[in-house]
Amino acid sequence: MPRSILSRAASLYLLTAAALASPLLAQSPVDDASLKRQFQKGLADIYDSSDFPAPAAIRRQLNRENPHEGNIPKARPGDAVEASKLYNHARKATLVVGHLYLCDKCDNWHLATAGGVLISPDGLALTNHHVLAFDRASIFGAMTSDGKVYPIIEVLAASRKDDVALIRIDSDKPLPHVSLANSAPVGTSVYAVSHPDSHFYALTKGHISRYSISPKQKTQRLEITASFARGSSGCGVYNELGQLVGLISSTNSIYYNQDKEVQKHLQMVIKTCVPLSGIESLFQPAKSEP
Repeated sequence: MPRSILSRAASLYLLTAAALASPLLAQSPVDDASLKRQFQKGLADIYDSSDFPAPAAIRRQLNRENPHEGNIPKARPGDAVEASKLYNHARKATLVVGHLYLCDKCDNWHLATAGGVLISPDGLALTNHHVLAFDRASIFGAMTSDGKVYPIIEVLAASRKDDVALIRIDSDKPLPHVSLANSAPVGTSVYAVSHPDSHFYALTKGHISRYSISPKQKTQRLEITASFARGSSGCGVYNELGQLVGLISSTNSIYYNQDKEVQKHLQMVIKTCVPLSGIESLFQPAKSEP
């Protein structure tokens, strides 16, 4: 194995192990409650302005069958991120994606949150199909890592089968983003930056466990050992070069037995993601001029 890869593996391990002990992180803790309020207020302000696409239009766009005409944002040879900067690199490209809705029990707005990943400076991003498949949503939006809130302007391509959607937000300046890895074999060391149960920008580490075929959708899935939970949907999984290898999608808990319809003795949680092939299916290379 090349020395550079070994050094990156060691550096990433040390980065994860020392995260809680870092003086910088200790001085700058993530204020989850404040971030939720900021996102909710930003969405409410956009809703009051009426300057956003109708949620029904966004949901219809989830049924688009044609891929987006454009090149896949692949990593170039030699394109890598320093090990010490991996977390910040991923965090800056990580979106909080969500929607506002009204329930049947009160007149207050409620906020549902998940994640997404920016893959271009002009606001193209990836998230899960199921993150946007809410009939009661009154507005869909995304918050960047600097706290700015944007409406989701359009779903450019989507696949329910692969549980992935390509969305667009508008920004008046270039946005931090990541590129897609060219491959991700089983055994690859990976890390995730996600929002489990609104614990925003949480870093976890693991490996690619295997590729599988989903029994219902009959499509390829990526399984990893890095931890995540509800609220992490749509967030990114990265290799040691800072390149995107998949999107967090779902979990499946395995119990030893079941007693009177109650599952007991949790043994393992299978953590399933959208692989590169599912993401790439959303793109169709632009036709060159004759």
